[in-house]
Amino acid sequence: MAPGKIPGILLFLGSAWSLFLKLARPILLFTSSKFREREQEIAQQKPSRKNENSRLSIWIHASSLGEFEQARPIIEALKKQNVKYDVTVTFFSPSGYRIRKAYEYADRVLYLPLDTKANAYAFLESINPDLIIFIRYELWLNYLIEARKRAIPFYAVNATFPRSAMWKFIPSILRSILGLFSEIYTVGKAEVESFRQLNIPIPIHSGNDTRIDRIHSLVSEMKQSPNIIQKFLPGLFDSSIPCIVIGSSWEEDERIFIEALKFMQTPIRLIIVPHEPTHEHCVRLKESLPNSILQSEMESIEDQHIIIDSIGKLLAIYSIANAAYIGGGFGTGVHSCAEPAGYGLPLACGPFIDRSPDAVTLHEMEALEIIKNSQDALAWMNAICAGAMQKAGEQSLEYIESRRGMTDIILRDIIGID
Repeated sequence: MAPGKIPGILLFLGSAWSLFLKLARPILLFTSSKFREREQEIAQQKPSRKNENSRLSIWIHASSLGEFEQARPIIEALKKQNVKYDVTVTFFSPSGYRIRKAYEYADRVLYLPLDTKANAYAFLESINPDLIIFIRYELWLNYLIEARKRAIPFYAVNATFPRSAMWKFIPSILRSILGLFSEIYTVGKAEVESFRQLNIPIPIHSGNDTRIDRIHSLVSEMKQSPNIIQKFLPGLFDSSIPCIVIGSSWEEDERIFIEALKFMQTPIRLIIVPHEPTHEHCVRLKESLPNSILQSEMESIEDQHIIIDSIGKLLAIYSIANAAYIGGGFGTGVHSCAEPAGYGLPLACGPFIDRSPDAVTLHEMEALEIIKNSQDALAWMNAICAGAMQKAGEQSLEYIESRRGMTDIILRDIIGID
């Protein structure tokens, strides 16, 4: 890739953005503990160049843990193909960095310094990547400019169109920034159409979410290892009571199902997996849900509802469900629908799905019901108990099966691995 001409307006904006960040940094250090945490870590980290024996140096940036899960199948496929691929992983958010800073498939895991001209120059000078992949909707202007100056191929993968209201007023600026990428791989046809409407002068590819490949792999492993779920929920495989998992739930999600349960005539079991399973929240939830028990206090199951008061078990729990409700749809947006879809389950969630391409498409396919209140929840639970949602489950599984293989496409087209 030859160095390309950078529009003067972007050079000006890059400088202005650098100045703004330099002025904002002291304020953020004073007001935000998370920002202080990442900046303190950045001050101590010493990014290193690739090993001279490496075949290729690849830098992959994921803003937080969710984006990392999209990058993960690419990274692991790379390392399994050839350990001599040198991989740098960066995060912006402490929530991702804390959990994955010792990630075994990365040669180095770092915080990405703020998007100033000086930081972009120093960071690229230090790690010296052969190519760069940014996940989803990250637009770091000065890093894009510096990479273009160095003629480093720069890809957006699992891209969703930037939907900030600001871009509606300055679409030409957005077009110029996106034009600094080498190519863009989106997560679906709707996204690719949004990008193409800007007439960006680079290839825009319609693809799927690489996370689907990892979900399919994990679900397959879980189906072959039922002992995993038996260890912390013994006896559930032998139960004949229909089971609905309420995953990543918030208080409003929990409230409408607890209210709906008062009117259920058919036996049913809820397994509630709160998004934030603090002790206080789980105890409060147990008090409001009759005939329920905390998973940590279980000795036997019988016909009780179960509240999961620990983390990291949701994917396994979906394996014993007859249906899944995904939380978050009454707040900022529904959480991941792809994991339960991988098991071929009928799905439901709250009304706010616009920020989730998975949820939008699953709803269009009639795999996912939108629940707005306790009456909707009651009708959906009755349909599950009556066995009337088989088609929805089949559509969930079709959604996953038809979207596998994006990781192989990325490896072939970007890395050059057949």
